[in-house]
Amino acid sequence: MKRIIPIIALLALLLSSCGTQRQTQPHRYQTLSQKASTTLELDQHKYTVGCSIQMWRNELIILSLQPMLGIEMLRMEATKDSVILVDKMNRRYTVIAYDMFANQVSPNPSFRLIQDFVSAPITPEKEQKNQLDFSFGSHKIRIMCKFSQREYNTLNTPKRLDLQKYKQVSLRDILPL
Repeated sequence: MKRIIPIIALLALLLSSCGTQRQTQPHRYQTLSQKASTTLELDQHKYTVGCSIQMWRNELIILSLQPMLGIEMLRMEATKDSVILVDKMNRRYTVIAYDMFANQVSPNPSFRLIQDFVSAPITPEKEQKNQLDFSFGSHKIRIMCKFSQREYNTLNTPKRLDLQKYKQVSLRDILPL
């Protein structure tokens, strides 16, 4: 169990860069809700994780990772300036500025990149490209995504976590890679 939390945390940080299979989006929407099945290959290990994504356009994206029986173990809340990564199992969190990974992950993480990823319309190119390969330090990573159950304009006000219930730690405490 201790090994899966860092893997899921890494998945949350890199999820914004993989290709998808999804339906065409309407031209105007303010919120987006969808479910996904994501497979992460890290070195010689393979993990499949269910997740849900809620997006309030140009404001907030919440990615909830549920690897077992729909129980939320990890949450990522992305805003325009940073990402809050919450390890719900161990009641701790970290705040990550996008530029922290500017030289380590390509493409460079940003709110716009994540938003474009979760809301991009389907194209023949994206339909065929449902995976991406990364290097993160000495680790080789492949992410494959399949999105389903997309709904537009069905979300109310975001329900953010009360971080006072969690302990703030460094990124290395959550993601010791």
